[in-house]
Amino acid sequence: MNPTRALALLATTLLTTGLASATAPIGNAATAPHATVRAPGTSALGTSLRLTVAHGETPSSGTPRTVTLECPPYGGTATTHPDPVTACRLVDSVNGDLDRLDVDPGVCTDQYDPYTVTASGTYRGHPLSFRHTYGNHCVLLRTAGAVFDF
Repeated sequence: MNPTRALALLATTLLTTGLASATAPIGNAATAPHATVRAPGTSALGTSLRLTVAHGETPSSGTPRTVTLECPPYGGTATTHPDPVTACRLVDSVNGDLDRLDVDPGVCTDQYDPYTVTASGTYRGHPLSFRHTYGNHCVLLRTAGAVFDF
């Protein structure tokens, strides 16, 4: 491979993985003060969600519980979620599509004792809105895990 092509390939790899910025000299990409290291495929934009859990068939049933979940790079200063690290990991695992959560598929009773959850805000800079009613608390926790466990 010629040196020019190899250098172009290296620069493209560093830019797409977030290890360099387009304005930083290639020789200084790893040490540039504004360079960030992220997992491949993640965006520089953070996640900020308002999550609610209500015991009933509507988001306002009973006394709904509400928390704020912020995921990097926001820093989580407004996070009130009890386990933000796990919840952020789960939201990222489904790319913000909370309908795809299925944390611990397993057996729950068929007892109907509904819980309704909502999520609104932004996921990696994109609007996110979610509402779902689960048949009971066991199904909620097995499906959504730490995201709605508060």
